[in-house]
Amino acid sequence: MFEGFIISRPVYFTEPSSRCGYCSAKKSRDEDYYCLDSWYRNSVVHANNSEGTLAENCTLGFQAELLSVEMYDRLCNMGYRRSGKFIYKADMLRNCCRLYTIRTQPDLVIMSKELKHTLRRFSKRVLPSDKPLHRNPKGGCHYIDEIVETETLSKSFRTCFEPSVFTEEKYRLFAKYQEHVHNDFDHSARSFKRFLCDTPFSKETVLGTKEEWEQLNNWKGFKQGDRLKRLGPAHECYYFEGNLIAMAVTDILPSGLSSVYFIWDPEYYKWSLGKLSALRELSIVSKANLKYYYMGYYLDDCPKMSYKAKYGGGLLDVSTHAYISLDQVTKLKRPGKLFAVEATSKSEAEKTHSSEFTLNDALLHAPKSISETAALKNVAEEIYGVAGGAYSEANEAAQALASLGIPYAVDELPFHPQTKEPEENEMHNIPNVVPGLVPLKEVLQMIMKDRISVLEGTVTLYDLLEGEMRRLERFEDESPEIKKILCDVVRLIGLENARGLLLLL
Repeated sequence: MFEGFIISRPVYFTEPSSRCGYCSAKKSRDEDYYCLDSWYRNSVVHANNSEGTLAENCTLGFQAELLSVEMYDRLCNMGYRRSGKFIYKADMLRNCCRLYTIRTQPDLVIMSKELKHTLRRFSKRVLPSDKPLHRNPKGGCHYIDEIVETETLSKSFRTCFEPSVFTEEKYRLFAKYQEHVHNDFDHSARSFKRFLCDTPFSKETVLGTKEEWEQLNNWKGFKQGDRLKRLGPAHECYYFEGNLIAMAVTDILPSGLSSVYFIWDPEYYKWSLGKLSALRELSIVSKANLKYYYMGYYLDDCPKMSYKAKYGGGLLDVSTHAYISLDQVTKLKRPGKLFAVEATSKSEAEKTHSSEFTLNDALLHAPKSISETAALKNVAEEIYGVAGGAYSEANEAAQALASLGIPYAVDELPFHPQTKEPEENEMHNIPNVVPGLVPLKEVLQMIMKDRISVLEGTVTLYDLLEGEMRRLERFEDESPEIKKILCDVVRLIGLENARGLLLLL
């Protein structure tokens, strides 16, 4: 009855910053929790906030089923990640930490002494003493060639790509990792399965075919131009002398390989397996003729996440749907702060935040990569700061939508004084202004120009309480609540991406 994937109604929830998995509310200065300096100054002056911060851990997203790898590829390039079947991203404006999507390419890696040492130690441990690597006279060796040669010669180390399904062996490794590395004893086989085995993809995509797995596991033998047949989630298991010592959870997408999570046996901590896994996955991207390596989120003020800068690449500006090189971003903002770029040149290829630009239309295409020579400025304060224009524009659109029977309301500005402490997983309406979501002004224009009608006849609605499923026939005839839910879906993923889905109400 429906053509696409299944999603729940979008959710937005907050919890205290002490629950943030990155900062745990332990930043040294209150100002470091805020996305922009103006909001920190405003919070101090108007909220009398001398005993803490108004920034919280703020997340939005939805549960998904039967998601295609192509759709998830697009979502990754909108700033989303997945945890099991939950597709999410942080509110970059209100969250206590700025979580930027980072992607890189194999040839952007500059091999530091630390990374070279990691490879040398790995080779020494897994190669027989009579099988030295063939390095050039100066002692240099391209990391991809070194990894391929080491693993080809090794008799004690091997890896194997396989479907992302539960096994007791994988869970034992996960338990050992959580307890010794993260001091987390609150886990179970069920939580492990939900976190690292469950996926939003179809069963057929998860299991794949024997031919796909055989070809993937022969990635070292790929020739230039060979096309990878396997797309979808995978567990790559690392074995040393027959024992499972690490597991990489990955998603292989049309545009590249996405790293989801990595676990390792604490007894092998001296191997620097995390660094090794990144170099290996970059090698796989290169040999398998993929384009990008998605490393998850980058936080430049969080030591356990800022290390990703060592591998080069760029960060996603969710406001303009464009990747900016790490070097450029460093010049545009201070660590931990928000950025939104505007090109100072007027070339057609670099229009950002201009009158012609609409985020919804940009989401129809792969994100741009802004040239490293482009002249850019950071306009985040102008758009999202205390005096920024995004809030009045969004609230005007919210009032206009309300007059059309779609129950949006005027929002309070971010970081307003709280009358109570946020509760864990407290649910809220999605704020009118969230960087990276289709602006309410664009949603209003879609309705005024009847562009929203492209959803009619393609979207299926399923009422969980009533157990009823039906097609969306006419947007105008729906209840105010359903209209708002549909508009929120469009805000999160774009109008065209919402076509053909089944929406759980």
